[in-house]
Amino acid sequence: MESFLKDDPEHEIVLPRHRSFWFYMAITGIVILALAVFAGAGYLVYRIAWGENEAKNDGGEVVDMNQDYTDPELGFTISYPENWSLELGSPAENEIAALTLSLSAQKNMELRVYQLDPVISIGGIEAIEEYLVEDATGRIIALGGQPGSSEASQPKNVQTGYGQEGTSTSATGEKTAPDETDETLTDEMFTSTRISGLPAFYTEFTANIMGEETKFLLYYIVAGDYIFVFQARSPAGEYKDARPQFYSITGSFKWEQILEEQAPDETPDISSTWAPVITLC
Repeated sequence: MESFLKDDPEHEIVLPRHRSFWFYMAITGIVILALAVFAGAGYLVYRIAWGENEAKNDGGEVVDMNQDYTDPELGFTISYPENWSLELGSPAENEIAALTLSLSAQKNMELRVYQLDPVISIGGIEAIEEYLVEDATGRIIALGGQPGSSEASQPKNVQTGYGQEGTSTSATGEKTAPDETDETLTDEMFTSTRISGLPAFYTEFTANIMGEETKFLLYYIVAGDYIFVFQARSPAGEYKDARPQFYSITGSFKWEQILEEQAPDETPDISSTWAPVITLC
């Protein structure tokens, strides 16, 4: 037909070309794919160039807990970062066990273990909490701090999986469901939570140690007839970086209840266990 029509010398005939629907769909898909590739490449460059610095600045990096310590007599285990050192201490008169975890001379955490007075244990979690409030008040005052309302809360971006659970113990000793809360403010001093299913109470405070502003974390874990007291300290200016590590160490706590005949025969008097660890000048 085209050949026949071209035989007409008076008219130049141009046949129109029709594109199918799928041709235009293919072109659109190619354009979208190209834009997606460019966007992905830009995001990758951003992550490499700036992402790592942002993770360091927000203090929310995941703490790698790759060292473990287990006490064969008391049956507890804690994990701590590779760059920390652990030193076993000599328990004081009223202590069952003592150890110190250190990142530096000014950034460390002490763990002291006491046996709970049976008279206090009989009163249940309420009596234990009242005792801990009194004990914490004494420790804070001895270090030069000011007891008051606790604004402490565990960092939400701290690595979990080391025994932290979603249930908590309220001031009345009642358990709350995981979807309700995992922390409860008690007695305007402590925030209560649970570590490996055990009642735990903690607070943060600031004190002036030898002319330097120092921040402290005081963390109690009640395990059977024992109280595990974690006392961490860091210069105030460096506390933001050390805080996730402090909470990761306490959150790694696990306890396997020992047999009754293995427990110490004597119940130490812990009424004065808040004696200061640091001598103030």
